[in-house]
Amino acid sequence: MSKSKILIVEDESIIAEDLADSLRVMGYTVMDIVSSAEEAILIAVEKQPNLILMDVMLQGKMDGITAAEQIHLTSQIPIIFLTAYTDDKTLQRVKATNPFGYIVKPFEERNLYLTIEIALQRHQYDPITQLPNRSLFTARLNETISYQNQSSLEKLCHLNKSQNDISFPIIPILYISLDRINRIKITLGGKNGELVLCTVAKKLNKSIDSIDMLAHLEAAEFGIILKPVEKKQEVADIAQSILDTISQPIFLEGYEIYITASIGITFYPLDDVEANELLKNANAAMYHAQQKGGNNYQFHQSETAFISLEQLGLETDLHNALKRSEFQVYYQPKVNIKTGKITGAEALVRWCHPKRGLVSPAEFIPLAEETGLIIPIGEWVLRTACNQTRIWQEVGFGLLEIAVNLSRCQFTQRNIQERIIKIIQETGLKPNYLELEITESLVMQNEKAATQIMEAWQTFGINISMDDFGTGYSSLSYLREFPFDVIKIDRCFIRNITEDSKTEAITIAIIQMAHNLNLKVVAEGVETQSELDFLRKYDCDEIQGYLFSAPLPTSKFENLLKTNQLSKFPSI
Repeated sequence: MSKSKILIVEDESIIAEDLADSLRVMGYTVMDIVSSAEEAILIAVEKQPNLILMDVMLQGKMDGITAAEQIHLTSQIPIIFLTAYTDDKTLQRVKATNPFGYIVKPFEERNLYLTIEIALQRHQYDPITQLPNRSLFTARLNETISYQNQSSLEKLCHLNKSQNDISFPIIPILYISLDRINRIKITLGGKNGELVLCTVAKKLNKSIDSIDMLAHLEAAEFGIILKPVEKKQEVADIAQSILDTISQPIFLEGYEIYITASIGITFYPLDDVEANELLKNANAAMYHAQQKGGNNYQFHQSETAFISLEQLGLETDLHNALKRSEFQVYYQPKVNIKTGKITGAEALVRWCHPKRGLVSPAEFIPLAEETGLIIPIGEWVLRTACNQTRIWQEVGFGLLEIAVNLSRCQFTQRNIQERIIKIIQETGLKPNYLELEITESLVMQNEKAATQIMEAWQTFGINISMDDFGTGYSSLSYLREFPFDVIKIDRCFIRNITEDSKTEAITIAIIQMAHNLNLKVVAEGVETQSELDFLRKYDCDEIQGYLFSAPLPTSKFENLLKTNQLSKFPSI
């Protein structure tokens, strides 16, 4: 059972005591119960609970939302709001605090438990590497920045950014991505891919003395905050040492494995003074290192000092890619977990550049969103996928379904519901074979408008899925308030599912809750037999993942359908 320490902020004593009793039965430690915002702020600073359950309306001059704002000035403690208020003004104020959950009173204990566990998992350590995750890394970076002397910023005003020797300490932030690790996952399996990540994490921890924090950010990416330095060359030497360390062979199940890494480097306060911007800088520099072939490091260069001709050329090429027919739709099969039959696919866009080959979606999708090109690209993907699915149905491959992601830019378009419906009508696909994938954060932007759009699609016959469930806002009330048909469990819950009891409990609860709400459940990122066995045991409906197939171009997906290669799907 969990021993996480929870602070309850509730001004009605009977409700507070009942809540405390429920939490203790669930296995949590109730650190304290307070009735005012002022007490909550004081306890949060002094005792640092693992999580705060905060009533929105409190007695006194300050309400729970204001208290949360004050708490987040000095710490990143996850906060879940409890309230009977669901008016737009309250919801907008709540969202501005970036809460980890929002539960409407009265609520069921099961929903409370699930919301708490999702919040704790999002905020605490990565289950694969046992390193801090992105949330803790960002919190640590914010904390480090807040302790810096204001004089550093004053000196910065008189400093040429191209200067190599600095007369005051600067903080280096490194963004590390392992090159081509997917080859290992595909060849040796997802479990061995995770062992490689763990081995690299241990190597980094042991080899660098000047680390302030090492974190596993996502997938095959790590973040490092180094202790302050005075010369950039010190960091160059450290980065090269990291590259040398990672490139040393790893011995795994009789195989001698070699991997390399790409490193992006940025500095506080030279490049920026905001944690999120610094992370973006380091990430951009990392991509620049990847573009140079990997196994190298690159310093971030600010837009005012340097404009990448290569990046500018990429943007120009992106503008022309649609009319030059350079985009392709890849299809990742969705499989019925009981029968092993392919029920459909998720459509994923790929860019086949005439000179650079396949460009990573992680590189061109953000650029497409920034330039607004994601709208015509997204509509092209939808049209192509719907048309191809209709063709497959007509030639006898069964009543396949197609899932298509909607970006934030697309969803906020004027008349988006009519535009989507028109495309379906033009392609001739029956709307009940289309599933639109929407994230939690997307519908949060304007709940009223989102509801109207989604209801219009459902009335027409389109299915709607909540993508990446559990990684966003995590308000379970959204499952009741919005017309979803499908929940897609994010792969962060699938990884290590048989070895982490909390992840196991959360996933079981999500499946059972979804079925109780008559929602279909799809698990993403299934890579191992043990994950499949677990999901089958608890009646998950469908899976996607490399255990069955990677995303495939049209011809290869069609061959998969033709040859009915179900023998490759374990135990089916």
